[in-house]
Amino acid sequence: MLRLSSTVPSQIRFLLQSLNEANADSVFRELCQFIEYGIEGSTMMLQTCMDHLNLHGTGLKNPQLESVVASVFKYIMDKPNFSTVFSQSVKITEINEQLLENLSDVLNLSLPERIGIGLALSDSENLDALMCGKNFCMAQIERLCANPVPMNSAEQIQNIIMFLQRSSDLSKHVDSLMQILSLLQSKDHTQFVLNPVLPDELHDATSLRDLDLFHECRDDDFDDILAEMEKEMSMGDVMNELGYGCSADASQCKEILSLFTPLTEITLSRILGAIARTHAGLEDNQNTFSTFTLALGCSTMSDLPPLSSWNVDVLVKAIKQLAPNTNWIRVVENLDYEGFYIPTEEAFSFFMSVYKYACQEPFPLHAVCGSVWKNTEGQLSFLRYAVASPPEVFTFAHSARQLPYVDAVPGLKLQSGQANHAWLCLDLLDVLCQLSEMGHASFARSMLEYPLKQCPEMLLLGMAHINTAYNLIQYEVSFAVFPMIIKSTMSNGMILHIWHVNPNIVLRGFVDAQNMEPDCTIRILEICQELKILSSVLEMIPSPFAIRLAVIASQKELVDLEKWLSINLSTYKDVFFEECLKFVKEVQFGRSQDFSAQPFHHSGALLNLYMEKIPVILKLLKAHIGLITSTKLSEEIEKFQAVVLDSTPRLQNGEAADSSTSEGYADDIEAEANSYFHQMFSGQLTIEAMVQMLARFKESSVKREHSIFECMIGNLFEEYRFFPKYPERQLRIAAVLF
Repeated sequence: MLRLSSTVPSQIRFLLQSLNEANADSVFRELCQFIEYGIEGSTMMLQTCMDHLNLHGTGLKNPQLESVVASVFKYIMDKPNFSTVFSQSVKITEINEQLLENLSDVLNLSLPERIGIGLALSDSENLDALMCGKNFCMAQIERLCANPVPMNSAEQIQNIIMFLQRSSDLSKHVDSLMQILSLLQSKDHTQFVLNPVLPDELHDATSLRDLDLFHECRDDDFDDILAEMEKEMSMGDVMNELGYGCSADASQCKEILSLFTPLTEITLSRILGAIARTHAGLEDNQNTFSTFTLALGCSTMSDLPPLSSWNVDVLVKAIKQLAPNTNWIRVVENLDYEGFYIPTEEAFSFFMSVYKYACQEPFPLHAVCGSVWKNTEGQLSFLRYAVASPPEVFTFAHSARQLPYVDAVPGLKLQSGQANHAWLCLDLLDVLCQLSEMGHASFARSMLEYPLKQCPEMLLLGMAHINTAYNLIQYEVSFAVFPMIIKSTMSNGMILHIWHVNPNIVLRGFVDAQNMEPDCTIRILEICQELKILSSVLEMIPSPFAIRLAVIASQKELVDLEKWLSINLSTYKDVFFEECLKFVKEVQFGRSQDFSAQPFHHSGALLNLYMEKIPVILKLLKAHIGLITSTKLSEEIEKFQAVVLDSTPRLQNGEAADSSTSEGYADDIEAEANSYFHQMFSGQLTIEAMVQMLARFKESSVKREHSIFECMIGNLFEEYRFFPKYPERQLRIAAVLF
């Protein structure tokens, strides 16, 4: 770690005070260098930057300063220590919700970013700051619900979650966000956020029904219910107090259980949960048990050996004698009570042994994964061990909703460890996805680690059938699996199957794959072409990715690029216009113009494919400039077109930037040679570096490098005829190179 100089604050202040339009880029880069000093340097820089902002509404605004500080702030948000840095930066400030609101407005933060800074304060040691951050998050979500935007609130929340997950630091706060959403569920005006598909009339019907039930319930009924609840909740405790001895003898066990008659299914569910939780390790309560049995008038039977666990045979027989008509399915359905918890794998096995001894029917899966329990911790404790159990202990094979995986993935066989069919059970996946969106995402992820490693394709297929409010876990699985299956031509059938089941998973997978490896665009095009879904994908996928895909598709004459661009520019106007402009900038200058964004790193071959279509895109943007309403965009395209023509002389002649009249070289040789010229003329590669590279290639014993050298020299001489039309800067570069 670099040592932090005492002059750093002064340096930062000097940079901010000397900021102007001409040096904005260099100031931004210098400020970002302070991040190398770790948390201390980052905190000092952010603190100083925030001090220079007009966060209290006094004084004049400084748009240039706000723009650079916003870029710095968003740059730090991507760092793994952002929460700590931000919390320490506001440590000496009197933090309140209004200050966070002003900061968000000044920095022009998006809704996900606003929630991100609120959650970041969770790392603050200051309790007031921590609560302020939480309240700020809740206020943002409530505002989203109170003022619906064109994009529905569920999709907005989903975007917020994905934003947090992409950050190595803020991803740890996803569960906190889900808990905040759960807290807001009880408020009328936010109800539709957590239940986005529930119609208004159903809300009204639910409210009326609850009101009717309230009025129908008499005070006496309520007292009876409370008494019954108290009685039922105490049964497990009584048995635990008595210890294993109460199951040592059949007649004695029956007499003890008769104290709790009638043995309803609710009563038995409490007993079943209690003995499973304490199947081993109970303290010796012989004295308590002896006293209790004497009070009942029974002999203590001291000659019986002490038990180390519950005697299942005695317990079940006693229950069947006292309650012969017990519905054991109903017993399991009533396990959702406060206090139910399966602590260990052994406890789970014991629980299942009791059930199988008492009931010959298959275990009622709907009771544990048909819906979310009120006692979510208890439900998760059960499912954790159920999915990992061998089939002789627990199986999901009789699930009513099973994944027809064999048809979707030919040749995919169940491996050892999957024999209980857990990951073919759609109800299980559904309830795990729902639980993850109620603050239990970490627990759900831990359960999914095994299938992600052992049967990722099967898991992805299953997740494609599940739709929840935010699709949190579904998209995480897609992010982990989809880029992997895209690389295999054997997976096309599976992708088509998922497309028919849930096209959003496929679209999200394509986007994730492009983000991770931009060159896979060509592979994505091949998949779309083979599966005959190209037009649908281009219509549904986000614009930044659709533009890239359309450009590559036009190279293969699968898309009329001019027509496609015209339709989208006419339909989406400013939004699509801006995305096209961003794409051209990225290709032309080799990086995103947004300092805080992650640039695409294209290979030379793909970059050349994009470069060929830059003139077409610029022409269409120019032709449709009258459709846009933003004067800023209009001015930007005018300025940018001049810059592009200046940095790429051939565009002045209406030719593609990487065209060449030289012949006799392979396409990949041509592409790499032209990419070097593009880098040189756009300033990404110095002339000295180009000369050294050419000299090295000339003497190289590697045939490919020698071919690239010959191709580049040939291209230089072919380019000679265009020199009279070169701008001065490019002409000087060419002259030095010669």
